[in-house]
Amino acid sequence: MGAEFFTAARDSTQRRYEALRAYFVDGLPAAEVAARWGYTTAAFESVVRDFRAGDREFFIERRPGPKTAPAKDAARGRIIELRRAGHSIDEIAVALRDGGTPLNRTGISEVIAAEGFERLWRRPEPARGGPRRETLPRAKVIDFAELPERCDTKLAGLLLAVPELVALDLPGLVTAAGYPGTRVIPAISSVLSLLALKLVGTRRVSHVEDLAADPAAGLFAGLAALPKATALTTYSYRLSHERQRRFLAALDTSMLGAGLADGGDFDLDFHAVMHWGEDAALEKHYVPRRSQRTRSVLTFFAQDADTHNLVYANADISKAAQAREALAFCDHWRELSGADPATLVLDQRVTTQEVLAALDARGVRFITLRMRSAALLRHIDAIDPKAWKTISLDRDGHYRKPQVVDEEVTLSAYPGTVRQLVVRGLGRDTPTVIITNDRQLGSTPISWTRGLYERAFGLAVGGEVAGR
Repeated sequence: MGAEFFTAARDSTQRRYEALRAYFVDGLPAAEVAARWGYTTAAFESVVRDFRAGDREFFIERRPGPKTAPAKDAARGRIIELRRAGHSIDEIAVALRDGGTPLNRTGISEVIAAEGFERLWRRPEPARGGPRRETLPRAKVIDFAELPERCDTKLAGLLLAVPELVALDLPGLVTAAGYPGTRVIPAISSVLSLLALKLVGTRRVSHVEDLAADPAAGLFAGLAALPKATALTTYSYRLSHERQRRFLAALDTSMLGAGLADGGDFDLDFHAVMHWGEDAALEKHYVPRRSQRTRSVLTFFAQDADTHNLVYANADISKAAQAREALAFCDHWRELSGADPATLVLDQRVTTQEVLAALDARGVRFITLRMRSAALLRHIDAIDPKAWKTISLDRDGHYRKPQVVDEEVTLSAYPGTVRQLVVRGLGRDTPTVIITNDRQLGSTPISWTRGLYERAFGLAVGGEVAGR
C-alpha cells in the first residue's frame, strides 16, 4: 500500500514531476513517457522545454492572476526609500509622480505591506517633511462661470460619450430608478462619476483619485472634481436591487425606442467573477477560464441577438436561484414589453430541464446544449451512418459544413418530446448535442442561413453567447 501514490499520480504537478524524472533519470523516450503519464508527445516536449528553461517549482501552490507588475517593480526601490524616511502613502504617491514612476495608492500600499512596514498614522501637516500630500479639489456641482477658456486633459475622449447619453435620456433613467443624491452631489453626477471610471478602464473605485482632478472627468460628471473613493463606494452600496431593476426597465424602454434592441431573440449566459481575497463568504461557482469551481460572484446577462447590446443583468446569484434566472428575465421582459421573449439561446449550465419545460409552457422557444451522458454517447454511436446529413452554414470561419442528425427524443424531467440535433464536424472530439422546442426553423437543412441555428452552432463551436 502506498506505491500507487508514485505510480499513479493524480495531481498535475506530481504527474509532471514523475514524467520528467522518467525522462531525464530513467532515460525513457519522450513518446513512452507521454503515453504512460497521459500526455501527448507534443505536450510533453513542451513540458521538457519549460523545465530546461527553469520552470522547476513543482509543488509550490501558484495563485491565479498576474505574475508581474512592471510599474510596481519600477517604483519599489523608491517606495522603500521614502517609507524608511517616514513618508506616508499619499506623500510617496506625489514623489513617484514627480519622479516619473507614478503608481496608484493601492500599489504603493501593497509594496509597503510586502516589505513588512507597519501602518503609518497620519501626521499633522506641519510635521511632514519632504513631499506634501496632493490636495484634490472638493467635489461640487460645476460652476461654468469659473471654467477657464482652456484646460489640459488626458481624458477628453470621455466627452464623446455625452451625445449618446443624452439620446438615451440618462437623467430621466436615473430619476426613474430613484437613485439617491446629496445636497452637494446630485444622483446623476454620482452615476456619471462611476461611469467615467468604467469608460477609461479604471479597475477599482479606490483608484478614482488618479483622475479625480482631471478637468474632462469633472466636466463629464458635471462636477468640479470627481468624488473621492469613500463617497463613490458608499454610494454604490446604497443602490438597492429594486432601484437597479427600475433602472434596467427604464434603460430597456429607451433602448427599444432608440433601436438599440430588437426585443425578440436573446442570448443568455452566466459569468463568474472570481474573488481574490481570503475567507470570502461566497459560494463556489464554475469558472470556465479556470476550468474549476471557486469562490466567486455569479452574474447573469441577457444580450439582444440582433444588436448584441446587453439588456439585462443580475449579480450575486445563489446556486439555489440560478436555474430560474431565465424565467426571471422573461418576467422582466414581459413586464417591460407586454410579451415574453420569442427565443432564448442559452448554455447548458444556465438552467434545468424543468425550467425548459416552463419556457415551453409560456410559448418561449429555446435552443441549448445537452450534457453528453454515457447513455447518450451510446445512442450516438448506434446512429445509422446513412442518417447523417451534411448542411451548409452561412457563417465565417471553419466548420461551415457539419453533419447533423435531426430527431425527436424524450428527457428525464421534460414532459413530452423535444427536438434534438446531433452535430459532428465542429472541431470537437465527440459530437455536440443541441436540444430545442422549435420544430419550424431549419426544417429544410440544405442551406441554413445566418440566424437562430447559426447562433446555436456558434454556441457549440466556441461559446458565442453573451460575449463569451
